[in-house]
Amino acid sequence: MLEFLSDKSWLAPQINFLLSLQNIRVNCPEFVNNLSIFITSIGETLIPMLICAIFYWCINAKDGIFLFSLFGFQYILSQLLKMLACVYRPWILDSNIHPPESVYPHSRNYSFPSGHSSMVASNLGGICTIIKNNPIRTFLIFLILLVGFSRMWLGVHTPQDIIVGFLIGITLIFIVKPLIDLAEKNKNLYLYILGLTNVIALGIMIYLAYFHHCPVDYVNGEVIVNPYKSFYAIVVTYGCSLGILNGLYLCRRFFPFDPQEASIKARILRGIIGAILVTVLYDIFIEKYIIQVECDYKFAFIVTFMIGIFVTLIYPVIFSKIKFLNK
Repeated sequence: MLEFLSDKSWLAPQINFLLSLQNIRVNCPEFVNNLSIFITSIGETLIPMLICAIFYWCINAKDGIFLFSLFGFQYILSQLLKMLACVYRPWILDSNIHPPESVYPHSRNYSFPSGHSSMVASNLGGICTIIKNNPIRTFLIFLILLVGFSRMWLGVHTPQDIIVGFLIGITLIFIVKPLIDLAEKNKNLYLYILGLTNVIALGIMIYLAYFHHCPVDYVNGEVIVNPYKSFYAIVVTYGCSLGILNGLYLCRRFFPFDPQEASIKARILRGIIGAILVTVLYDIFIEKYIIQVECDYKFAFIVTFMIGIFVTLIYPVIFSKIKFLNK
């Protein structure tokens, strides 16, 4: 269905562009490459999740719901496209491409589209629709482009991966924002959105697990991209996304809260404690256990789902319903 994305005549100019960037990168001072690695981390899961959480817990619940919805939906869509397209990473397409060792272990899945690009386009782009300050908007747009460029600079994505990633994030903004506005007028709509999302996401997982077959190619006797590991990545991202969305919409329907009812000090404290807890949970359970150890995929789904529930339902309900924590 998406075979043209792997066509050599289509990819050749893109690979040449990456090789040109690589020739510049290898001759740059080390701090330039370290800076690009830091910039690219802005599009990874933890930082966007914390940004969404701070808006949701401490600033404006509706804006937080909007940003978290973008977070979950872009993961569902971008990871699905990765599995359908099955486009290999640039260094597999051309052995002359050599990403830095520090980013290589985190980039062993399929390449198209760029998850980092769709994440920053939806997350930071979503913030641009919330904030009215033009200089801040300009900075966020520049940062979005910079993250996308950093993925090519590091040699882990082609231009087509970046462009489609941006398009996913931007398109979702225009779909999700009016949807949340409608749901705010009728809170029961959140339940319909949630039910449909769960059915679609679980249907995708069943399809990918039992009916979709990714190519199994070998280099020197080793599988280039292990289909099981690719599906495992789907399980982890879908578990986290569905946990966030279920907690988010159930909380808004049955346990609505307004962060601005709490004092500024209480909101700051809520944000600091929550950020620490989320970082620790993510680092211990997802980054160091779920991802590195690669446990049973059912267990991985449950753990990541519960972390999502904690972020958007359990933690905000605790703080919003206990009065002395709001003073």
